[in-house]
Amino acid sequence: MKFWRCRRLLLRCSFDFKCISRAFLPALVGLCLGMTVSMMYAPFSEDSCETFIAKQDPQKMIKLRDTKSFDAQNDESYEPRVLEPPMDESKYKVDTKAGAKFFRPKFAATELGIREKLFVAVLSSKDTLNTLAVAVNRTVSQYVTKTVYFIDKKAAVVPGGMVIVNFDDGYNHLMPTNVFKFVIKKYGQDYDYFMFLSDKGYVRAEKVFDLVSHISVSKHVHLGTPKGVEGGKTYCSLEGGVIISQSLLSLVNSSLKWCSENCHSLDSSVNFGKCLLHATDLECHSTVANKVYTAYPVKNLNFNKDIEALREQANFNKSLSVFPMPDEITHYKMHRYFCEVELNSTRHQIQEMKDNILYMSQFAPGGRDSISWPIGVPEPYKPKNRFDVIRWDYFTETHIFFQDDFTNVKELIGIDKLDIQDIIKISMEKLNEQHNNKYLYSYLINGYRRFDPQRGMEYLLDLALEDTSIPPEENNKNNYNKRIIEKRVFLVRPLGEVEVVPMPYVTESTRLNIILSITPNEMDGWGVFLETYARLQAESADSLALIIVFVYPQVPKTGEEDVFSVLKSMVTYYDDKSEDGVKTRMINFANNGTYVPEFKIIDTVSDLLDPDALILTCTVGMLLNAEMLNRVRINTIPGWQVFFPIGFWQYKPNIIYDKKPYPTDIEFSSRTGHYDVLSYEHGSFYNSDYKDSRKSFSIEELMKYDLYEMFVRYGKVHVFRAVEPEFKHYYMQLDCPVNIPSKLYERCLERKSMNLATRAQLAKRIFQYQAKREMQHSTQNENKE
Repeated sequence: MKFWRCRRLLLRCSFDFKCISRAFLPALVGLCLGMTVSMMYAPFSEDSCETFIAKQDPQKMIKLRDTKSFDAQNDESYEPRVLEPPMDESKYKVDTKAGAKFFRPKFAATELGIREKLFVAVLSSKDTLNTLAVAVNRTVSQYVTKTVYFIDKKAAVVPGGMVIVNFDDGYNHLMPTNVFKFVIKKYGQDYDYFMFLSDKGYVRAEKVFDLVSHISVSKHVHLGTPKGVEGGKTYCSLEGGVIISQSLLSLVNSSLKWCSENCHSLDSSVNFGKCLLHATDLECHSTVANKVYTAYPVKNLNFNKDIEALREQANFNKSLSVFPMPDEITHYKMHRYFCEVELNSTRHQIQEMKDNILYMSQFAPGGRDSISWPIGVPEPYKPKNRFDVIRWDYFTETHIFFQDDFTNVKELIGIDKLDIQDIIKISMEKLNEQHNNKYLYSYLINGYRRFDPQRGMEYLLDLALEDTSIPPEENNKNNYNKRIIEKRVFLVRPLGEVEVVPMPYVTESTRLNIILSITPNEMDGWGVFLETYARLQAESADSLALIIVFVYPQVPKTGEEDVFSVLKSMVTYYDDKSEDGVKTRMINFANNGTYVPEFKIIDTVSDLLDPDALILTCTVGMLLNAEMLNRVRINTIPGWQVFFPIGFWQYKPNIIYDKKPYPTDIEFSSRTGHYDVLSYEHGSFYNSDYKDSRKSFSIEELMKYDLYEMFVRYGKVHVFRAVEPEFKHYYMQLDCPVNIPSKLYERCLERKSMNLATRAQLAKRIFQYQAKREMQHSTQNENKE
């Protein structure tokens, strides 16, 4: 029995050894082979090391050996040293006086030495300033960073919106030198590239800006159209445009005296090129860093006759400059032609991108079915839950239905009507383009639209079209019905590129003048408003001021009780309590029972304030807070922007709350209030902007408008209107007098109903009232029985 077990154990061990040997045999063979090869290669590697060391300089090898730390003791005592480059201390002077602060620039670009890209200097004259120079300004200034115009004599009529420098010294040949001197002194350190141009040349400024944007600022650039040779070197033509880098312009500064003494040619290009060649020793090139500045010279150009031949030439279509221009009309025509060339090129590039996307989609997961329509536009937004579903708005040619949660039907007016008309027109153009112009528009059956935040505005239209390919038959209604067909079209108006609009710099330290007009019917919330204002004024010192306009129904008579006496005494009390704050101004105003528009009250206050005063109009129910006032200061910019926020208005407390006492603070929720989009009482603007817009309208026109509509119609300042959660307002019973303009009266009635409560809350109160009435009727019937 024991023998049998030993035999089984030996068989199992031999079997396991065979398995293990099969697994490790390749590794063992490889290890042996590697050791053999390394032993064979070792003598050759030692010889190569010895040969390398023998070829080196012994002193150099000793120095290298000394720099390495093989000794442990040296490792422990080693300390790193920081090698600082030598500095010019004159450029970095630090004020060591007590209390001195280290000055840092306002913008990071200034501290980092980042310059603007392109400056354009246009050499003009007194005779061509209002013709050719204006044409250059209209076609160049919107594409480059800065444009300045230089003339030889003072012009009698100066065009607006242009920076003009006059060199009225009588030496026309020194004009290029004077231009160099002015540009170096004024703008020499602010731009990477400088373009000098005669007003007789047309330049595709957008292409030029793109060209210099792809050239390294470390290169010395003297780029343009070679015109002639001076001193064995080529100079550029000013009519075609000359581009030089900032590094070359800085070299010209030291040679200005030489240029004034030696540049006396009647040709400005020769004087300009001679001065530049002497200072920089770099001749004119048409190519730099594989970028080509292509110019196309023309002689006796007649645009209407020559353009047909010129458009067939590839060099002309690729050119960045065309010169000389005989007059400003030809300049404008040339600009229009190249705009069309650029537009066609852009369309061709878009089509190529679409074709590439369509071709590459077959290799992507999902194939061609994976790409969205239109090609290149993001896919529709996919809602994560039912609350994220984007609603489609139904519309006809005249009305739109259920546009928001508060309206059932609304007439299409203004931009909405123009939008619907535009998409119908585009739909017909696309359909006739595909079907040989055989359709005539009949009417709109159904229309739907929605705004997708990822794509843009989407439209779905059901159109009734008349098919003109079917011959008509007289007195046959069935034939007419056969001619009418239905087509469904889907359109997308994609979102454009997001652009950050630069805004002027403003601060939060500007004094804010709050204008409050109050009537006898609005005195309920006066105490809360005044107490809040007094607290904020104590915190902000002199950066807050209050002007109160007490509106009397009639002029108060002598000895008659003042309805605002209590309010005025409260104002006096808080003014005496605050020692450092600005005293409150009180103005009496009588309307004599007639309608008083907003501008009359502002006129009364405007004369008391400086032109640079910041004004905020408000009402008694406004809940003042520091954040809200700072938002006003930031969003109101003199000469640029006025601010009319959409505030959060509280619903009527006895409707939205079941029990007393009602909360003193405004709860921010959909059941306690809403953003009143029809409220325009709160607005902020600068006094100078108000006076400028006020002068643009007559008294009869202003009687029909409020302040918001006045600024909108004025059009010279941006009207910023947006939802602002910090603007909160207590419930206020609106008074809608019948003698106000009909438009304002209808708006007031609509606001009065919308400010009560939500539909659900109003319905609940109605049901409670009906239940109470039924209970009373049943009780009365029981008593009768």
